[in-house]
Amino acid sequence: MDLMLPRLTALRDSEDEAAIAGAEYRHSTRLSGVGVSLKDDAKALGMDVSVKSDADMLNMGVIDSAGSAHVVMSSQDKVIVGYWLVRAALNVALSRGANKNKLLRGTGIFEDALQHQSLLSTKQYSSLLVNVQNQAKGGDVSFLLGGAFASQWLSSPLRVLKSCENIEQLLLQLTQRHTYRWCSLPLCQFQRFENADQIMLVPQFTGVSSKQLQFSIEVAFASVVALMKSIANKRIRLSFSFTDSRPRNIADYETHLGLKLSFNRAFNGICIEKDVLRQPLELTAQSDCSAESHVSLEGVVSNSATQTKEGASIELQNLLSLPDFVRRYVYASSNTQAANIGLPELAETLNVSVATLKRKLKEYGTSYRALCEEVQRNHALLLLSVHKVSNETAANAMGINDLPNFRRTVKRLTGKTPSELRI
Repeated sequence: MDLMLPRLTALRDSEDEAAIAGAEYRHSTRLSGVGVSLKDDAKALGMDVSVKSDADMLNMGVIDSAGSAHVVMSSQDKVIVGYWLVRAALNVALSRGANKNKLLRGTGIFEDALQHQSLLSTKQYSSLLVNVQNQAKGGDVSFLLGGAFASQWLSSPLRVLKSCENIEQLLLQLTQRHTYRWCSLPLCQFQRFENADQIMLVPQFTGVSSKQLQFSIEVAFASVVALMKSIANKRIRLSFSFTDSRPRNIADYETHLGLKLSFNRAFNGICIEKDVLRQPLELTAQSDCSAESHVSLEGVVSNSATQTKEGASIELQNLLSLPDFVRRYVYASSNTQAANIGLPELAETLNVSVATLKRKLKEYGTSYRALCEEVQRNHALLLLSVHKVSNETAANAMGINDLPNFRRTVKRLTGKTPSELRI
């Protein structure tokens, strides 16, 4: 596969096809997969780089004529298994001086009606986190939230992940498996970049405003660290990069994420060395591995159903949020030579009108163009800042025919020139 991410001429009003875990494509003649790789362009530079989606790594197909059946089209669709997430958020916020009534105000969440099987919408959960961020005191609230979410894994559907064989399988299920996304990190999906030595996971958010972004990044990173540590029963060697400057509360970062921190970087991301991925999991002392309670990972993946420690049956949804589907639609354009595949074709794939698609994206606080530019920005940063390829190689990979246009495009997308990104 090659890593020719969507042509910039498509940014005006067109979008290229994407793949989604668990279904099969409606326009299968245009696209066969959602993964993207840099191998063709990188071979001459001695690099072996790939960008994979969950569909590639799980050998899943893409969307069929069911259209939007496997996509969370509205921010008000209730798909988040939210009982443990809400309880953790309330516990942290109340311990930091927040008022319970104010925390739940405007969220549509009612504590007395909250059950293990309760489902929340993206809008409800995002509203709750906004209230927590605004009312809870302390610069470490986001990290405490991440740790609190992770501390409940044995009581939640995530308990099945104790069946993972090694760190790689655990990391894959936690960060890129949509089934578990809705009960652990419902607002975040990670894009995976890979080279010969390490894997980089770049967070992509759904329903998160710019004011909420850094807070959400900290929550997501802290959740991954705490979950990996709890399930693997040991601290996993991870490193983190942030686009922001070094914060004043650096001690909070070091306490919850570790010492391998980099700031003023091109990406917000998590890096893990490949030799770490091969490490086997150790049985947690807390895990009940008796035959009666043991649930196989394969069974949950195939049946999308599991039970909590309390015995409540939970139906796990293998769904992709609309913004994430759009991102994958854009990424997947690198695998097709079809021209002028855009917003109308995407709407047709989802069995909705263009107007409806625009309205649904607006519900999530984003737009087709914004998502396209996010994809292009990450692609440019990967090529120039991480791998430091030449302008000619990067322009070719991004589908830009002339270098002046390439430099203008990179400046518009990233705020920096190609030369500045290579520093």
